[in-house]
Amino acid sequence: MLKMMTRWDFILIILIVVLSAAATFSIPWLLAGGDGEAEVVVTLRGEEIYRFPLVESGHEEIPFDFEVDGQQYTGVLEMEDGAVRLQRLPEEILPLGIHRDMGWISREYEVIVALPIQMTVTIETTEPEEHEDYDIIVQ
Repeated sequence: MLKMMTRWDFILIILIVVLSAAATFSIPWLLAGGDGEAEVVVTLRGEEIYRFPLVESGHEEIPFDFEVDGQQYTGVLEMEDGAVRLQRLPEEILPLGIHRDMGWISREYEVIVALPIQMTVTIETTEPEEHEDYDIIVQ
């Protein structure tokens, strides 16, 4: 097989590998949203239950209440220097603490998942509002 390949075949293969690696590392950066305010969003079974502004400096712990199978529980979000993590939830609803082991997230494409109860913690940034004095209509 190697005898049939030319120098240009090798160059093409190397080019494809380099472009693939570049795309793999640049897509999350390109998909990261706006430059506005960052907010931490907590969802339970696909429904947003809480939204908190992300603390850019300092340390803060924010408790929040949620309901699973008719019982009330309290979770705690720990925020520090633009990152957030979910502290260990009660063992009776989450026997394994995998959500705590996921650690800190600070980008929009990162997520913390507590799968048995279908809870997710994500970061969303809002686009800064730009007030235009005119609207453009193209016909």
